[in-house]
Amino acid sequence: QEKAQVEEARYKLSDKASLAAFLQDADIRLIRAPYLFHLRRHNIPLPRRQEAEGEVCEKDSVQMSALVTHSEVRKWAAGSKDAIICSVSHAWETREHPDPCCFQLGHLVDTISLYEAAYYSEIWVFYDYTSLYQFERETDAQRESFARAMGNMHVMYAHDCSLTLRIEGLTPPHIWNAMLKDESRKVPVYHMPSGSLQALPLKELMHNRTPYLQRGWCLAEVQWSAVRGTTAQNQCIYGFYDESSSGQVPLTPEAFAEQMRTSAFTHRNDAETVVELQKKVFFERVTCCKEVFFENLLEEDLEKLVESLEHYKDLRSFKLKNWEGTPELVASLVQVLGASTCLEELCIMHGDNYRGGEENQGTGNCLAKALGEVLRHNCTLKKITLGFNGIETEGCKALLAGLRRNKIITEINIRYEIDADPEVLVKVEKIVAANQAGVVQNAFKRFWNVFFKARTAETENDGPKKASAETENDGPKKASAFPSEPRIKVLAEYLRHTNNQVIMLDQPVVSLHPIEDLGDAGAQALAAMLRENRSVETVDLDYKGIGELGCQALLEALRQNSRVWEMELRRNPEISDEVQKEIQELVEANKEALRRQKEA
Repeated sequence: QEKAQVEEARYKLSDKASLAAFLQDADIRLIRAPYLFHLRRHNIPLPRRQEAEGEVCEKDSVQMSALVTHSEVRKWAAGSKDAIICSVSHAWETREHPDPCCFQLGHLVDTISLYEAAYYSEIWVFYDYTSLYQFERETDAQRESFARAMGNMHVMYAHDCSLTLRIEGLTPPHIWNAMLKDESRKVPVYHMPSGSLQALPLKELMHNRTPYLQRGWCLAEVQWSAVRGTTAQNQCIYGFYDESSSGQVPLTPEAFAEQMRTSAFTHRNDAETVVELQKKVFFERVTCCKEVFFENLLEEDLEKLVESLEHYKDLRSFKLKNWEGTPELVASLVQVLGASTCLEELCIMHGDNYRGGEENQGTGNCLAKALGEVLRHNCTLKKITLGFNGIETEGCKALLAGLRRNKIITEINIRYEIDADPEVLVKVEKIVAANQAGVVQNAFKRFWNVFFKARTAETENDGPKKASAETENDGPKKASAFPSEPRIKVLAEYLRHTNNQVIMLDQPVVSLHPIEDLGDAGAQALAAMLRENRSVETVDLDYKGIGELGCQALLEALRQNSRVWEMELRRNPEISDEVQKEIQELVEANKEALRRQKEA
């Protein structure tokens, strides 16, 4: 049954060329970041695809189409053009327009401006209203394009070469209500009675205030995104902490079908289609998945993950960081992982062992005990990393007992389990060192046998055989959504390895520090970001090798930015006192304005 599900998939979810083929076959157009910046600066709502096709934008004084061409996408797939593809998951807040107040647009720009600063790559965005032909589709080509796109919409959210940016909150009531009262602000939408595009006030649109996490299609996009198994590719960029799903864990098809029974659909018969599609995507991805890295999981997320893990038949590496769970749940997790016949690497870090309540105490020790039991019979695990999980001496002794029965583990790192007895940690390291010595000895024997056979074959066949490129490189490289060369390394890592963009309504702060030696080029990249971004409030650029050119760029950016209230520029000796003083005056003015705004 699982093989049948895989065979049904038309587009491969790990191949750049396949993603490019889908975009072309369905005639989907991605949106350039500079065009989104332009819309946000002028408070213009996103246009339909039909109108966007004639739009242009500008970057570095070069004019270009607002939408990415299919020719550019083909170049990206061939490796001659660099870009990051971001698929936006969001609610439609009215029937006629998804974001009439430009609230989603603002959060989207705040996020992609950070990515544009971190990488040299262009940023291309999929947002359905502007990327797909909308109602009313007037030609056969438009109708066919929309049908092809909807038939494989999961590709945009589940592909290895794309990121998902989730906007899980609706426009706040005070912004929504203000626009309802202000009839001078109008939204260009298709007007069915007249059969034309008209600018209408918000009160004349059909509102839909159903929360994001109660909408069937939104939940489907969350699940398609989760099957990638990498937190960095599935970011919530806006939502309330107590209402936002982590969105990191794929549900089993049975659990997803149950969730769909109570979810809202404009057309209820869409539910069956969504359930079947999620099932197909789930089995296509998880049965072939070799590596997962989950971060920031709540207890309920960990429960779902334990249910799903039995379907990961070919999993080689499991990494978990920043998690919550009861002792019983952690034991179940380790047992499921221990039953795997392929798992070679296990990394569990930063468990929340002290959340209050006696029932959750000792989670770290329970983790170590369960792992100790697994190591008595497991024959595949070679590398284990544990840190900051609250494992104490009792747990380490249980782990030690399991290691004494195991000859496969060759690398273990538990030095960051700071609550354990150092003497026990030393004993653990000695056992692993003995295993390593045995592996080296066996490896030498294998090498000698292989070497002898190879030399014999060379003699018999008159020369060595040429290795294939795939053998030389240990297999084909896995496709990635992230370019290998970032512009600002620490900012790129920050965006990749934390669920960084959950901007709380009461804490809209993103702090960009520390950042490595930037120089003027890095400062100019940050300045370009600050001209568009309205979420960053503090920037630490202490001792970053910035000169007068970079500082002038930051100064010009701050003249357009009313959000940054702190910028640290000490120990950059090439910056003049006059420019530093002017920058400090601007950030102090922002600080005072924000203080008054908060009081109001």
